[in-house]
Parts: sequence; C-alpha cells; structure tokens
Amino acid sequence: MLLISNFLSAIGFNMIYTLIVDYTVNYLGGTLSLGGIIAGIFSITALLIRPFSGIIADYYNKKFVCQISMFFALLAILGYTFSPNPLILLIFRIIHGIAFSLNSTTSIALVSLLIPLTQIGEGMGYFGIGQIVAQIIGPVSGEIIARYYGYKSLFLTTALINVVAQIFLMLLPYKEANVSNKKAMYINFISVKNLIETEVVFFAFIGIIFSFGNGIVGSFLKIVCDNRKIEGFSLFFSVNALVLLLTRIFIGKLIDKNLSTVIIFISLLITSVSIFTLANFSSLYTLLIAAILKALGQSGQIALQTECIKRVDENKRGTASSTFYMGADIGQGVGPWIGGIISNKYGYEFTFVLTAIATLLFGFIFLLKQNFKSIISFLGRNGKVN
Repeated sequence: MLLISNFLSAIGFNMIYTLIVDYTVNYLGGTLSLGGIIAGIFSITALLIRPFSGIIADYYNKKFVCQISMFFALLAILGYTFSPNPLILLIFRIIHGIAFSLNSTTSIALVSLLIPLTQIGEGMGYFGIGQIVAQIIGPVSGEIIARYYGYKSLFLTTALINVVAQIFLMLLPYKEANVSNKKAMYINFISVKNLIETEVVFFAFIGIIFSFGNGIVGSFLKIVCDNRKIEGFSLFFSVNALVLLLTRIFIGKLIDKNLSTVIIFISLLITSVSIFTLANFSSLYTLLIAAILKALGQSGQIALQTECIKRVDENKRGTASSTFYMGADIGQGVGPWIGGIISNKYGYEFTFVLTAIATLLFGFIFLLKQNFKSIISFLGRNGKVN
C-alpha cells in the first residue's frame, strides 16, 4: 500500500516539476529569472525543513504525518491551478516544498518499520523502484497533458492522482503510538545537535558526493552535447533510468549480506569513471555507455540510505532519514552552482574531470574510514604502530 501510494505521489510530482518554469513565464507572465526562483524555492524549502521533519517523524504517528503532508501537497497543487500571478504561485511552491520534505523523510522511516531488519536493503531497493518508474513516465505524461489540454488540466489530473495516493495510504494497516514525550520533542526542536543524527553524518556526507555529481551531469550534459553536436541527449536519462530500475531489483539482497562498504566503494569508483567518460565522449554510443555506468554507480546511494537506517534505533529513523536527505539536498543544490562557476572559467570538460577526480578521492577516503581500525590493527601487529 505504501509503495503504491508513494509511486502515485512521485508520478504527480514528476509531471509538474519540469514544467513549472514554463508555466510561470508563458502563462503567468513572470520573467525567466523569477521562474528560476520559483522552481528553486521548492528545494531550498525542503532543505530548511528537512531536520525538523525528522523529529516530527520520530515523535508522531508516521502514517498520520504522511497523510497530513500529502494533504498539503494536494492543497499546493490546487493552488498552482488557480494562482493569478507568480507571487501567489511562489507561496504555494513553498507549501509544496514543506509537504515534500515531510513526506519523503517520513515515508522512508515508515517503510523501514514495515520491513524485517534482515531484509532492509532489499526492501528499500524495491521501494525505490516506484520512484524510478515515476521519473521515467511522469515528465513525459505531464508534457503531453500540458501541451494538448493545458496547465489547468495537468494540475487537476495531478491533484486527482494525489487523492488516489491518499486512499491507498489510508488503507495501509499500520498502528503506532502517538508521541509519548512532547516536552522531549520541543527540546529537540531548539537543540541543533538533536536535529542531525551524528551516527550517520559520514554516510550523509558521502551522499553529498553522489548527488553533487548528479547535479553536475543533470545541469550541464545537454550543453556539452550541443557543443559537440551529438543528438539523442535525452537517451542518456532513459537508459540510465532503465538500468537503475534493473539494478534496484537485486542490489538490495547484496546489501543485506553486509556488503555495503564494498558496494559503496565500488559505486564511487564506477561513478567516477562514468563522469570522466562524460568529460571526453564524442559519440552517442559512448554517451550511452556512460549512462549505464552512472546507473550502476547509483547503487551506492541505496546502500548509504540502508546503512543510515540500520545504524540507529527505531525511534530515531526519522532523524536518520532526514540527515541522509540533507546530504542529498545539499549536493544536488550546490553542484550546479559550483559547476557553473568552474565551467564559466575553465570549461565544462574541466568541471566533469574535476568532479570525477573528487568522486574517486572520496571513494578512497570512505574505504579508509570504514577500515581504519583494521588498518591500525594490521600495522600494530607488524610493529609499525606503538
């Protein structure tokens, strides 16, 4: 029930997010820069709310929090439909960002409680399949509806999908005690150290590296393809999504065999190779090879997310989930910004190479960090460490 509900919500989200700038500029009379602000305020809001959403998920009934967040998402979508100007649209975009942050954080914490801990990797992998499928069919469906029936029809269709998602969530047989210590929750809200789960900060940091690369590739690949006169740019994302879908089916079982460290390290290496390939490709064939490698490398993100869940108690999974997502939000947000600055001065190829090197470097940092005690013990046995 939860998988279907989140799948439908993700379809609705993906039907809208690629078109919000066009809607702002061509239908509400906003400027291109204002359209960019309205598109970006969603992610900024989600990032700012993320730490608090973790605490809310930990202290309140998770199913109820998901229902409330989906209600506000529905309110925001209906607001898009009837917004008379860009300013009103901006307000509803902020509401949608808050709802998205609450829902994405809480749903991960909730699904982790519905899966046996011994199969958490496999379950998280299956749960992510719906998100990937939504990324494939959502933007295309949204563009078709907007083109032939208009934006109001698109938003109303998305609102209807959200209502159906709510129904499936209501049918979820799940009970959880409400917050037992509201005073503790209020203390956590005003204590910075309680907004972030320190046990998983390192994994969230590695998550920044993955999403940083995603932001670079997603933002500048089309420009690179245009400069090199290579057609079929969109095939990169189609092939990438297809391979990612296939890997999600079996990667979780490997994670559950305590192979997370190996998977994350290899994923970072493969991701580095894929980005380096994108810095030097000269044909569509090479571009698609990079797409396959990029998808294989993304397996590490599932392993990171799973480790964040496994390393904390059940009552802290919301905060652990929000900490992980904060890393993803930061990387996805600053990647295009930093990449734009570097590319403007040194070119896109240099940006891709630098990103590939950084990803490779942090792969080895991760491996050393995970095996630090073993390395010290080995050196000690050989008389090199006092």
